[in-house]
Amino acid sequence: MSQTLVDMLGEDAVARVAAPNGSLHRLPGLVFRDRAFLDLELNAWLARTWLFVGRGADVPEPGDAAPVPGHPYFLVRQKDGTVAGFHNACRHRGHRVLAEPCRGSKSFQCPYHFWTYGLDGRLLSAPHFTGYGKHRVPDGDPIGHGLLPVRTSQWHDWIFINIDGTAEPLQDFLAPMAAKLADVEFGKLRHFLTMHTRRINANWKICLENTMEPYHVPFVHRETAAGQPLSQHYMVEDGPVIGCAIDVPGSDFTNEPGSGAPDNLDMSARYLLRVPNLFLTSYAPDVIIDTMYLPDARDPAVSWLQQAWYTTSGRTLTPAELEAWRVLEDRVMEEDVGIMESVQQGIESVAVDDGGILSPAWETCIAAFYRNLVGELQPRE
Repeated sequence: MSQTLVDMLGEDAVARVAAPNGSLHRLPGLVFRDRAFLDLELNAWLARTWLFVGRGADVPEPGDAAPVPGHPYFLVRQKDGTVAGFHNACRHRGHRVLAEPCRGSKSFQCPYHFWTYGLDGRLLSAPHFTGYGKHRVPDGDPIGHGLLPVRTSQWHDWIFINIDGTAEPLQDFLAPMAAKLADVEFGKLRHFLTMHTRRINANWKICLENTMEPYHVPFVHRETAAGQPLSQHYMVEDGPVIGCAIDVPGSDFTNEPGSGAPDNLDMSARYLLRVPNLFLTSYAPDVIIDTMYLPDARDPAVSWLQQAWYTTSGRTLTPAELEAWRVLEDRVMEEDVGIMESVQQGIESVAVDDGGILSPAWETCIAAFYRNLVGELQPRE
């Protein structure tokens, strides 16, 4: 029999985080290092909700495909322009079908026995399956033996999967985030940069904690975020949308084309997470950056990071501006990744078995994240 959240953590730990005053503590350290807890997260929460896994810009043309980092799924652009998701496993013996992103594919071929699938997942060929030179599909059923689909939906450029197929419509799921960004003209989104997939040796929740709270900014980002003093930050906690924001004098969200090449984050910003993993950073006047952290499905101490940059005014950045954003964000991320991985190392200590305490001023968003997590992992009626 599988363990419940209370079985793993104890009633006191769960109640302490779930309570309104739970802002002083997070969950015990094992939630960052225990494989059984990772399995509980994946099966009882992340499989039942919408998980942010990619972008339209990753698969822009029919036949373009990309695996989901750390998970056995992949995305592929269909001939009709929609994006479909499939389990990344051959229906014969389970070999991974797609190892790397690809462009313009007409079909997908498992490298083990060359079973071949169409863009729509239909099984096209099973070489020599019923005898030498006999390539017929088993039982004559190309759909029943095709790639197993996973429910997929898209919001603007961002692509989500719902593994068990039971989540609410994506538009309803994202309505709270859309409300927080009501002033953004998403119809003018223009993608201008994607950071390559990166492995981080830290639990995905540690990564999210660091990304959503401002407490570390004056210490970790002394130069890169010098224009965002801690004193001007404020917290955002609204149900499943949490994070922080800062209003810098003279820096407004207008969606009008910006100018200049930034060398530090000296602009107004909103750092917002729609639980569980859609993280959008909106920089004034017209830049949005998504940050996608995905847990590794096999190792609780590993997560996968991707980021993409957009303008919200429809403008195209000059080469100098693009390079400035790339350099700045690389610097910020290098600073953050070192911290994240060091936290993972420290979390192995019994000293953090109680979860550690949180700032009532600057880390209430972290407490809100764990209240969301506890609520999702409690047994459903």
